Amino acid sequence: NVTYGWWVGNSVVTNKSSRFIGSHVAHTGLICFAAGGNTLWELARYNPDIPMGHQGMVSIPHLASIGIGFDPTGTVFDGTSIAFIGVFHLICSMVYAGAGLLHSLIFSEDTQNSSGLFADDRPEHRQAARYKLEWDNPDNQTFILGHHLIFFGVACIWFVEWARIHGIYDPAIGAVRQVEYNLNLTNIWNHQFDFLAIDSLEDVMGGHAFLAFVEITGGAFHIATKQTGEYTEFKGKNILSAEAVLSWSLAGIG
Repeated sequence: NVTYGWWVGNSVVTNKSSRFIGSHVAHTGLICFAAGGNTLWELARYNPDIPMGHQGMVSIPHLASIGIGFDPTGTVFDGTSIAFIGVFHLICSMVYAGAGLLHSLIFSEDTQNSSGLFADDRPEHRQAARYKLEWDNPDNQTFILGHHLIFFGVACIWFVEWARIHGIYDPAIGAVRQVEYNLNLTNIWNHQFDFLAIDSLEDVMGGHAFLAFVEITGGAFHIATKQTGEYTEFKGKNILSAEAVLSWSLAGIG
């Protein structure tokens, strides 16, 4: 029962969860292709004798900030690792494109009603049905939200461990260095109001370590529990908006 206007983009995939997945996977593939292609394009025209800021680059400076493509001092250029990142993104984009085409053209339109590749399969129980978006079902929304939170937490852990083991660029010393996170809860609480003034990479990593704990714990809680209280009207966009705010908070502390 569609309750929103035709102009809402996702209205065309109502009760077509596989098509919904296909469109998002294809979108991810486009982003991945753009990232890989732009990285290789910048690599082809990069001049080590000119500062990156004067060459209008985006991808290579971001890779350099996490210690990829240069030696720890930031002076010796290594294009091999940058080329690998670019090609890897292009390969991933082809995988995403293939998955998007399969979900859009071949797989059953609704994952809830199909266990196999095609619409003829109709199982009594379907694991994928638990992930089907039901905007008027708060338990369904929190279940999906919980998995998103866990992925956010894992990403934070990856970033913290990368900085601790491999190292990231420290503009204060102009070199790549290993950063141990400073899990000081007082500093983390205070920095939510002045995150633009953070001048310590240790505090940045501490904030991400704290976020990883909060997000994974919150994700597990949302998956394992059900909503409490009475709902007179529930819209999935409320929970998705909360997730967007959390994402921006993660970016802000970073």
